[in-house]
Amino acid sequence: MEISKINMANTVKPQQKVQHTDYSYLSEMDQDRIDQNVKYAAEQHKKAFEAELSSLKSMVDGKKEAVEVFSALGIETETKDDGKLSISHYKQPGKLVSFKDLGYDENELMKDVKEIKGNADFKKTSLSAIDTLEKVGGNVDISFTKVKSMKNLKEVGAIAQFNNSLIEELPNLKTVGAMAELANTRVKELPALEVVNGNLDLQNTPIEKMPALKSVKGDVNIINTKMTEKDVTAEVGGKVKDKKDPVIPVKNDYGYLWDNSDRVAHNKQ
Repeated sequence: MEISKINMANTVKPQQKVQHTDYSYLSEMDQDRIDQNVKYAAEQHKKAFEAELSSLKSMVDGKKEAVEVFSALGIETETKDDGKLSISHYKQPGKLVSFKDLGYDENELMKDVKEIKGNADFKKTSLSAIDTLEKVGGNVDISFTKVKSMKNLKEVGAIAQFNNSLIEELPNLKTVGAMAELANTRVKELPALEVVNGNLDLQNTPIEKMPALKSVKGDVNIINTKMTEKDVTAEVGGKVKDKKDPVIPVKNDYGYLWDNSDRVAHNKQ
């Protein structure tokens, strides 16, 4: 029996996936639909913001003192013997709404806060200095903020996330309970830092010395700094990384880390 020849014209060819680099292949209808989706998402975001703002305003209505505002937003407060405050945690009042949106000056809210027992999340803060704060029991996060100074901070119980911020000085920071991230900051010296119970990341900073450092349980990253492995005299549980990156050379003027960085461009606004 003669085997019939396959008619190649009638076979179904597998469809090849094409990686597009632009959206010109879309029909006008598809483009309109995308535009509508973007517009709809923006409207939904606005509605969510307005709804959250309205809800939070009703919670803090008539509240002026920091203790009243914190309590209304679920932040527990305790007044110390010296009149300073210890609060349970810190963060912006809503997912979309900030203290500034509610009409509060964060400098006034934080002016007497000495201790934060839990996490201190300063994302979206309007603060440039948090100089009354001495202790954070949990994590502290000032990354991608305009915070320049935390001059009285002595202890962080867990993760210290200072990276990609405008922080310039941490003169009294002594211990960090987990990793300490200071990459892409302006810190030149950590004069009091003794113990880091995790990694210490100082990459792309003008750091020159850490005279008090005794122990780092993890790695020490000093890539693209003025320091070398010989300058790290502390006991290090991991590795000291001091390889110089040829793509980002070490410079005396560290302004380039900010002026040309898309990641922190909003900090210059």
